[in-house]
Amino acid sequence: MKFTPTVILDAPSYYVDFFHKKQNVDKCTILRDLDLENDSVVMPSCMALLTRPTHILDLTNNSLIDFPDLHDRTDIHTLLLGRNRINGTINGKRLPKDLKNLVLASNDIKELSELNGLQSAPKSLNTISLLGNQICHLEGYRTYVLTILPNLRNLDFTKISDLERTNLKKKPVLIIKNDKNTKVVKSKKSHDKSTEMMNFVVNKMTDERKLELKKQLAEAVSLDEIIKIEKQLAGGI
Repeated sequence: MKFTPTVILDAPSYYVDFFHKKQNVDKCTILRDLDLENDSVVMPSCMALLTRPTHILDLTNNSLIDFPDLHDRTDIHTLLLGRNRINGTINGKRLPKDLKNLVLASNDIKELSELNGLQSAPKSLNTISLLGNQICHLEGYRTYVLTILPNLRNLDFTKISDLERTNLKKKPVLIIKNDKNTKVVKSKKSHDKSTEMMNFVVNKMTDERKLELKKQLAEAVSLDEIIKIEKQLAGGI
């Protein structure tokens, strides 16, 4: 599904108290579960119609292969892009200027070098989740991410420790050169997004627990609930 003005203008929104513990502070705009795709022609003009202010933008469970261009937005501090198809070269310059929290759980990021583009991400970025991507299982993963994002405080819902920072200073990590010819390719294979979501649930879970999580995610109404369930679905229990 392509972005259209109607999709943006009709997007539901609500206020959450997750970050400041005060009501009516952080406005969340929901564009999740729509199978939205990148479109360089129409998408930029449509995203310009996104309501202001939007503090939290939820684009979870779509078919995006790259970040939407939000570089001129100063109001968005949290961007939820879990369960999309982001892969290849990531462009941090597209991220909102004052972004603090970025969720990229369960995408198609396979190589550490694919994260190099995050070097141009806003200095304000302090929390990121990459759970459910193949890179999470690579040796030196956390150290590499911290090298790319030295201001990071939390990675995959775990605080960056003083020991990790000390070890990085003692043994600096070289940035892996990224192939400039790398192309971001959208899979032609069709996906059942609900089935895809459940494939990330830890195998030892019972069928009842899987169905319960799926139902909870569908009925989640707060950012706190969404993040907690996303973590479980990505295997971060």
